[in-house]
Amino acid sequence: MSFLRNYLDFASGNEAHPVYHQYSALIALSSIVSRRVWIPQGYFNVYPNLYVILVGPAGNRKTTAMSICKKLLRELKDIPFSAECQTKESLVQELATHTRVYKLDKDQPPIEYHPITVCVTELSQFLGANSLHMVDFLTTVYDQDFYDVKTKNKGHDTIIGPFVTLLACTTPSWITSYLKQDIISGGFSRRAIFVYETEKAKRDPFPTITPAMLLQWKALITYAKELAKVKGPFKWDSEAYSFYGDWYINLKIPNSEVLAPFYESKHIQVLKIAMLVALSESTELIMRVEYLKTAIDIIDLAESNLERVFSGIGRNELNAVARKLIELLLMAPGYALPESVIKQHLFRDASPQEIGQIMGHLTQTKEIVRFMVTNKATNISTVYVGSAAKCKPQTFSK
Repeated sequence: MSFLRNYLDFASGNEAHPVYHQYSALIALSSIVSRRVWIPQGYFNVYPNLYVILVGPAGNRKTTAMSICKKLLRELKDIPFSAECQTKESLVQELATHTRVYKLDKDQPPIEYHPITVCVTELSQFLGANSLHMVDFLTTVYDQDFYDVKTKNKGHDTIIGPFVTLLACTTPSWITSYLKQDIISGGFSRRAIFVYETEKAKRDPFPTITPAMLLQWKALITYAKELAKVKGPFKWDSEAYSFYGDWYINLKIPNSEVLAPFYESKHIQVLKIAMLVALSESTELIMRVEYLKTAIDIIDLAESNLERVFSGIGRNELNAVARKLIELLLMAPGYALPESVIKQHLFRDASPQEIGQIMGHLTQTKEIVRFMVTNKATNISTVYVGSAAKCKPQTFSK
């Protein structure tokens, strides 16, 4: 049985990007195994909870990917969910009510924990008007064994073993407009994995679930029920132990305001995902080198686009408009648009002079290209602007 492979096969019949489905499957696994498994790290344990933010333009099927994960978990009937929109205070109160207990051995005392899964179609709606308040909570509770709660009317309480798993959708423009610089450079960006894609997997007018896919769905549910019984610490095999040690020692922190915080916790994310990859394949709690390598590959998929997620954040207001221009090009056929069309799109965001400054800067930094195409029949020339990363001007010149 491979939970991840079956999940991806079942989810392949729609337009959502496969990377969205892959991370949604990891969230499903995280919610199923919860805080009952961990990797001991001396002074602390690493548990497999994840914060995943699916980022992309409106309409690129982020919600489709999230909905499959949510449907799977709801079929298990024992996964506690948050509301789509609620305050930090009500979320904490709800988390406190979801008490779970298990024993590693009949002679040992019971272990208590409190799980909740957050699956929301709009990150903005979940964070609410005071986004910093909720972000502070998510940052704090992420790796704590205890979460202390103090309220005006109910006094002091302690939540033992909080386990919050987050899967949310948002757009680059929302991140640019509403998330503050200190959030990105602070603790939340070290804990969350932002998965950014601009394209759909395909265009499919008739999404279909085949009989074979239905069998895979049933296999997922059956295996998920087996995973719900798994508990205890992971053990390392010798090859995995050596591989991870070498990889961690040689991990270099890049000189990037966006990537540096992520790299400070990249090894933790690798361990979390490696646990989930391992449990996708087997209920035995043994860490093997192939699970670590797969986890690194999965993390690298998200990391490759990470700087683009936050590139519009900064003190220069035109930076956000520049990011919007690049997003327009990445969504355009052939990754290019006539300059006149771009100016029409950006007219509400910037003046003609500012749009000119933006295109000039992006051309100098080689993020966009400008080229002219002449229609031989009419002898009319059109100036095009294209994404330097993907556009091939010679295609337009033929």
